[in-house]
Amino acid sequence: MDRKRFWLMMSYMIIGAILGTILGIGLGKVFPMLNSAVSFGFSPFALNLVIMNITFGITFYLNIGTVVGVILFLYLFLII
Repeated sequence: MDRKRFWLMMSYMIIGAILGTILGIGLGKVFPMLNSAVSFGFSPFALNLVIMNITFGITFYLNIGTVVGVILFLYLFLII
């Protein structure tokens, strides 16, 4: 897989995750099981330098809509 195709696949996965999460949250009001999420990542870590303060941290929230969105967009990527 060349670089261009790899980055295209990553773009499809990110777009699928974002749209799937939005769909999961929106439909979570009708179907509460879609709104349950698992979060994982690193809690924020602050590095206080004399001239600046830098904060590092990342947290991922995954729900059923996220997984469905990623799978759907990967399928779309493979058939294109």
